[in-house]
Amino acid sequence: MIIIVLIVIIIIIITTRKGSAKHVQRAYELEQQGKYIDALDYFARDSLEQAANLVLRTPEASQVLVLRRLEKKYSPKQIEKIFLQLARTNMESNDPHAAASAFVLARKPFAAAKVYIDSGTLEDIPAAIQIVDRNISLIHNRDQAIRNLARHAYNIQKYVKAAELLRTIGADEEANAVLIAAATEMKKQGRIDEAEHFLTTIRRPTIAIEHYLQEVKNNLKQGNIEKMRRALSVAKDIVEKLPSEEKDSIKDDFNSLINTITEYDRLLKILDSARDILRKKNTNQAIALYDELLESLGEEAPTPILAEAALANEEKDPQYASKLFHRAALQAQSPRAAESFKLRAKKLEIITEGHFPQAERTVVDFDTEVEEFCSVCRMRISEPSNLVRCPDCGSPAHYSHLAEWLKIRGHCPICKKRIKIQRPKNVTF
Repeated sequence: MIIIVLIVIIIIIITTRKGSAKHVQRAYELEQQGKYIDALDYFARDSLEQAANLVLRTPEASQVLVLRRLEKKYSPKQIEKIFLQLARTNMESNDPHAAASAFVLARKPFAAAKVYIDSGTLEDIPAAIQIVDRNISLIHNRDQAIRNLARHAYNIQKYVKAAELLRTIGADEEANAVLIAAATEMKKQGRIDEAEHFLTTIRRPTIAIEHYLQEVKNNLKQGNIEKMRRALSVAKDIVEKLPSEEKDSIKDDFNSLINTITEYDRLLKILDSARDILRKKNTNQAIALYDELLESLGEEAPTPILAEAALANEEKDPQYASKLFHRAALQAQSPRAAESFKLRAKKLEIITEGHFPQAERTVVDFDTEVEEFCSVCRMRISEPSNLVRCPDCGSPAHYSHLAEWLKIRGHCPICKKRIKIQRPKNVTF
């Protein structure tokens, strides 16, 4: 009798494991198809951890809805606990981005921001500040949160980060005090060069602005337009909060920095206008704006802008568009993107030579060729079917993010007009 019972138990265990394996396999298949909510239902049958990991992997456009489904299946305490566990796991495996995302999903935005302070370089400061800004309802006081981040940076001896954070909220005297304290400590330890570096930073209050403007330049060159935008925003914040006496003491340097910021701001505004006009099919105006951009940037024009300018010129001047695509291909960091640009350039050359009639030209869908960034979360919109636009200004957004934003604010995050949006017919959730 005991043997029979043991056999039955073993059969049940084997059957359960087989069923579990099938659920997991099916979940991965659905995830590959972009059916994240259905995939979560299968993962959740066996493991909260697998379901939570799926939420972390889900693209921004669908993540809010997948998280909502998870919240229907588990209690808030269970969800918080599993995301905290995943955050620690990702920190141990040296994946700060996944760790920060997990902390945010556990509703611990300050812990998420600290991840960026603990790891990396000064380039991570905009990421930390962005987390604070996007979760202000949980953090409440922005300046105090950044001040606390600076205190944390100081405690782990990341003195320059602490000073930079303080400068972003206009606390220059405190930033200088941090660097003086750091220099004193370095001298005690015999690290004279490091001490001198800190003191040099104090004597040059523009050094933080110069650092972020260098980041702006580097990101523009690499075609990281959104990172460029974030770094420029931090530089502008520091400039706006510099005390008047400091502005006067470095008048020539300060005016030069202001001119540089103004120029980058101008380029971004032209780019935003060009993109908006091209979406509205006003090709001639778009071409004029892209020409102005290319003239201003010269040889430093990055791949995305070259590609967008080529798209604008395809109908009017395919030969010129082909040249722009070739330039984009030479600069593209991705071999796949480079090959795509070369192929499009070749098609335009064939059209120019008259081998194909006009009607056989490839119609370009602007939204699938050029990266779009959500006006709410500022992340790339990877699925065009999840994209919606403000009916007034045309700014793009993930459907789920803009829908949530409008529930709370009621107006567009860019133009501030009160708007309503409709769910896209082909949205893939």
